[in-house]
Amino acid sequence: MWLVRSALRFPYLILVITLAVISLGTIFLTKLPSDLLPIFKTPAVQVVTFYNGMPPEVVEGDISSRMQRWTGQSVGISHQEAKSMTGVSIVKDFFREDISMESAMSQVTSYAMSDLFYLPPGTIPPMVMPFDPTASVPLCLVSVSSETMSEQQLYDVAYYELRNRLQSIRGVVAPAVYGGVLRRIFAYLDREKL
Repeated sequence: MWLVRSALRFPYLILVITLAVISLGTIFLTKLPSDLLPIFKTPAVQVVTFYNGMPPEVVEGDISSRMQRWTGQSVGISHQEAKSMTGVSIVKDFFREDISMESAMSQVTSYAMSDLFYLPPGTIPPMVMPFDPTASVPLCLVSVSSETMSEQQLYDVAYYELRNRLQSIRGVVAPAVYGGVLRRIFAYLDREKL
């Protein structure tokens, strides 16, 4: 009740307070950051390895666990996470906050490339990139199809043309190409005839 009485007694004071709240609200609203998610400050590195068509159980045993063992030797690592899907291994290495991102990237890259020799033949060399959970959420998925092109031609168009065009857009980080048929040449040898 006292609020109504004071508003009737001091109308100009209430008007000034209302205008101050509106103007301060407008000023602070324009200065709010546009990001909805918090900034992730812990250095983390992601190692993505591809082997087309390999089942998740085999990816886990032959690629993910091996990559975890090798990159787990990095100095300052706090914990690791791994995810194995059909044909894809994703290993995330999280470091202590006192380790610089450059040092973490350098160590993980060296260990991942050292492990390449021990991975199954035909494994595509691992992609090592910084990991930021707030930035790696995909905004869109692009699907490519054609009635006149083969799967192999579609893969080449998606990988060499579309991927490069998307990568040139500011803010896009290494779009991955999934599916399709890779161009390969298989040579079958008869050991007895050699």
